[in-house]
Amino acid sequence: NPFYSQVLQSSVNIIAKDTEAKKVAQEVEYDEKRRAKQKFQFMESKLCTKKVNIEKKCDQIEVMNLQIKELAEQVEACKAERDEVKKHYDDVMNKEGNVIAKLKFQVEILDKKVTARMAEHEQTVAKYNEVKQKGKEDIYNKDLLIQRLDFDTARVEKSIPKIEADLVILEQMARK
Repeated sequence: NPFYSQVLQSSVNIIAKDTEAKKVAQEVEYDEKRRAKQKFQFMESKLCTKKVNIEKKCDQIEVMNLQIKELAEQVEACKAERDEVKKHYDDVMNKEGNVIAKLKFQVEILDKKVTARMAEHEQTVAKYNEVKQKGKEDIYNKDLLIQRLDFDTARVEKSIPKIEADLVILEQMARK
């Protein structure tokens, strides 16, 4: 059906334009989040250096006990982050599975209905799926990078107050 081919071609063009617009928006968001993460990492590095210098002045047994406590807290935080990442991964995989199942169902119905002009139809559908999948992959890959930046930024934002609190304790210990 020539009308059906025109509709698919039109869908391909819309998806391609939409994908380009989303890619541009993602680039801007990625750059902003990358810069924010770098800023927090720099601050974290400076605080860690200060903390290590103060720890050198303190009783090593007390410092060791403090470090053991910190490690236990970090392990728990990492476990929670791992669970969150796994849940997100499972959610994405479920959504993708549903999309694939729907697409397979649509292909079966189309194969039953379309007999004439099969070559033209197959070319158009293949192009449609290729553009759609490529667009999804481009968006999905950048989304993963953005989400990783969110996780890293959140971790650094959480660690800074803890390090500052540790610095206060260590400075008091150093004065004794």
